[in-house]
Amino acid sequence: MGKSKGVNLTKAVVEALVPGKAMIRVPDTEVRGLNIQITPAGVMSWVLRFRVHGHQKAHTLGRWPELTVALARKKALSLMADIGDGNDPAAKRKAERAAKTVKDLADQFTKEHLPMLKKTTSDEYARLLEKRILPALGSKRVKDIEPSDVAALLSQIRMDTPKGVMANRVRAVLSKMFTMGALWGYCPAGANPAKGQARAPETKKDRHLSDKELIALGAAFRHLEPTPDSQERDPEALDPVDVHALAALRLALLTGMRKSELIGNRKHDKATGKVIEVIPALPWSAVDLDAGQIRLDSHKTSKKAGARIVLLCEGACQLLKDLPRVLGNPYVIPGFSVGEALVGLQTFWERVRDAVGTLQERDEVPKKARVDVSDVTIHDLRRSFASLGARLGYPEAFTGALLGHSAGTVTQGYARLGNDPLRDAVEVIGSRMAALLAGSVDLAKEAEEVKKAKDEKAKSKGA
Repeated sequence: MGKSKGVNLTKAVVEALVPGKAMIRVPDTEVRGLNIQITPAGVMSWVLRFRVHGHQKAHTLGRWPELTVALARKKALSLMADIGDGNDPAAKRKAERAAKTVKDLADQFTKEHLPMLKKTTSDEYARLLEKRILPALGSKRVKDIEPSDVAALLSQIRMDTPKGVMANRVRAVLSKMFTMGALWGYCPAGANPAKGQARAPETKKDRHLSDKELIALGAAFRHLEPTPDSQERDPEALDPVDVHALAALRLALLTGMRKSELIGNRKHDKATGKVIEVIPALPWSAVDLDAGQIRLDSHKTSKKAGARIVLLCEGACQLLKDLPRVLGNPYVIPGFSVGEALVGLQTFWERVRDAVGTLQERDEVPKKARVDVSDVTIHDLRRSFASLGARLGYPEAFTGALLGHSAGTVTQGYARLGNDPLRDAVEVIGSRMAALLAGSVDLAKEAEEVKKAKDEKAKSKGA
């Protein structure tokens, strides 16, 4: 390596340097230890040479001309002050390069903490890490994450999903992960950038179908029903939809059953690629038409509440009696693969929703009189069963019990009388639901009768 005596390095001196066969290093006389070095290829950079604990070391400050003479001297003096305190800038840089990232913390969090949670919670945490947290923060070092970084992420999520639920879940995952990170040595105790972040206001969804919407939905069902092989299809009817898919949607309305209770809930294991059955689809063996009920041994809350008994109204019983069975398939709502339950019910539901709008346009229903069900989900059909019960005057305890919530003391007062109020309620709600779907309810006439009854009541009070 070529060496030279120290000189007062200036811009002109540096620019005059010519590369040689070996690296050339020229010390600066103004700042002890500062050198400009030039490689045989002509690359010039600033290097600070120093001793720490008796060992000779070198630290690259930056390249010329990006780092000027003045800036190189300023940086060198700052580092020499740090070195005077016994610190090694080279070791510090090495430690910073080796510093753990949020991705490293997430990997340990996934490996050690998630297995301790419930399967559903663990899966949700893993999904939020993969979809939301790691794309935004994964490459950053844990020690560099500031509350402002978390705030920016949560703000973006609130913009993407205004209901606030997603942002609050991400906040909870981050808070727990950084708390565990402090225990594992990723960051100092109490250094949790998610702590203190404001919770987003959550908008609870409470969409349900009105009587008018149920009538329109029923019309769509009828137009989408497959035509028996022995009959010619009405040329004005829409293209048919699978009879079992329509039955699943009708059952959700007539019974308040969850989608997972009808067609099951399956997830894919990313590691093995296998399909995991979380909740089994409804088998015919669980249906007792003589007793007018369905027994669900496995459902969303079965671990806490045990088996659930779904009471069937007359309309639901008739629907199940008329529903064709597939030879060799044990499920009430069979799929298109041998021995499997239906998958992709959402696609069929979207066909039904589209049909509602199509029929209103075709029948030239005035825009003010039309209904819009484009925002209604399959789960809202279950809510609609409960909401119809409320409109018929049943208290929340009744509808909650019919939906599979704890009945509490609802039936205790009737048990001594040998009466089942829940069965009476499901029959009344189911009959009304079936009538609305069949289009046999005249809402205008009902409204007129209600108004007439009110007027008569008012007159009698006045008298």
